[in-house]
Amino acid sequence: MGKKAADFKWVLYVCAGAVGLYLLLPLLMIILTSVSMGASTKFPPEGLTLEWYGKLADQKQFLQAFLNSIAASAGAVALALVAGTLAALAIIQYPFRGSGVLRAFFMSPMVMPKITLGVAYLILFSKMHIAGGLFALILGEAVIVLPFVLSIVGSAMANLNAAHREAAADLGAGPFRIFFTVTLPQLRLSLLLAGSIAFVFTFDQVETALLILRQGSYTLPIQLFLYMEKWQDPTVAVVSVVLIAFALTLFFAIKLVIRSAPGLENLLGSGQNKRRS
Repeated sequence: MGKKAADFKWVLYVCAGAVGLYLLLPLLMIILTSVSMGASTKFPPEGLTLEWYGKLADQKQFLQAFLNSIAASAGAVALALVAGTLAALAIIQYPFRGSGVLRAFFMSPMVMPKITLGVAYLILFSKMHIAGGLFALILGEAVIVLPFVLSIVGSAMANLNAAHREAAADLGAGPFRIFFTVTLPQLRLSLLLAGSIAFVFTFDQVETALLILRQGSYTLPIQLFLYMEKWQDPTVAVVSVVLIAFALTLFFAIKLVIRSAPGLENLLGSGQNKRRS
């Protein structure tokens, strides 16, 4: 029995390693392509050079597009966090008749085709005379990521201890003070998680941005797409490597923030104790 369990464990290790290699292989190919010596994207590369990294500084359109992506994603995440938290507060802590239908309505953008939403936004924002700029993209992307915020923050809010709010109310605190001093501090980890997921999702958004934006307001994914239509050099791979480094930096920064939160550390510690027991 012990030998069979050990053999099965090694089979799991091999399968997990194969899946990990399959996931990492495209990233490794991008990294190798970014240091290719040739003037076109070939694999395997003819030679290795860092020349394309030096030339990236001359591509000013990518820097502007990156800043546009950061601004649009940050604005959309901020708007979605505010709207999603308030919606979760109304649905979870102050339920009313029809709140389930309202929740389903707020969650509907998650299952809607993004190209359909993009066309709808193009028509709407054209009528409002704001199509073509980042403000329109922020409004559109905020609606798209609102379900993530509502789902994560709503789940955390449903698990809060109502006794804390009741104690604050007994001491004379009003609804606004209870929300900002009792409820909101307990939601900081869920807000961080929801904001991180929403930021990554909006940063890589293509369908909606492609229909709404005009030249001068292009985000980085659109700028990369337009560049690949004209050129096939490793510049796109270089930009992709820079984005991978940016994503890893963001991931580890969020991980450090989460590890520094006492509540999460206690939660993880209790989970480990339960496993040991």
